[in-house]
Amino acid sequence: MKIFEKLTKIRSDKPAFFRDYALACNLMGEKQKAIDALWHIVTGTWEAAYSEIQMIALNDMNAIIAASKNDKLDLSKIDPNLIMNFDSDIRIVLTWNTDDCDIDLWTTDPNDEKCYYNHKLTEIGGHNSRDFTRGYGPEEFCIKNAIKGSYKIEANYYGTQTQKIVQPVVVQAEVYTNFGKPNQKKEILTLRLESVKGSYLVGTIQF
Repeated sequence: MKIFEKLTKIRSDKPAFFRDYALACNLMGEKQKAIDALWHIVTGTWEAAYSEIQMIALNDMNAIIAASKNDKLDLSKIDPNLIMNFDSDIRIVLTWNTDDCDIDLWTTDPNDEKCYYNHKLTEIGGHNSRDFTRGYGPEEFCIKNAIKGSYKIEANYYGTQTQKIVQPVVVQAEVYTNFGKPNQKKEILTLRLESVKGSYLVGTIQF
């Protein structure tokens, strides 16, 4: 957790690091610190490249608040109009470890309809967040009322603005079922990408 906190100070211009720190705090039971870090993302001033990341942070924050009803949390700094749990049957959040990469989250539902940056809303209600073409993501897919079947998760590695990649590009998919509900479950899928161009299967989930 201390490493993530240090990153928020070294690279305070990167909202993704505050989210990483918040998730680590929540995992360690430091819910107040997690909420404060996520609220910082919501209220912070970020480059245009990170616009709409506030919505992803709000989803994270509200799910933590909903799961912490018996905890004494200080929510006085938070606009009460924004405290609303956006629970979903399925939520997928894709992040990656290399700056200035354009990686897209593709999610294909049981009807074989793909949700991605150019088709953000599916017939059964799947929704994709804004396309992040710089930074470390995240990109998010949510569906409130999922149909039964298989959901395919892919990472489309479109390109990079960095001339030379000095480390392997690794993507991570946080897969939530029953997100924001008492029976929420979370699974982490990781994959190393071998080349700059192409789509890669990160994993498949059954709902």
